[in-house]
Amino acid sequence: MNRIHQVLNEKGMKQIQLAEALGVTKSSVSQWCSNTVQPPLSKLNKIAEAIGCDVTDLIVSKKNTI
Repeated sequence: MNRIHQVLNEKGMKQIQLAEALGVTKSSVSQWCSNTVQPPLSKLNKIAEAIGCDVTDLIVSKKNTI
């Protein structure tokens, strides 16, 4: 599963809320969440800030996978 999608779920946030916070379309966020398109690296800080997480949370799961 995509990390942006996972973190949105963990925070109880909807894709439309993220889209509105970033000033992008819901379609863009949907594409990021489905791994159809990767968000620009320049947006990662803004995405993390809008969701209320650290940038690394968008890239790597901190949950124990062992």
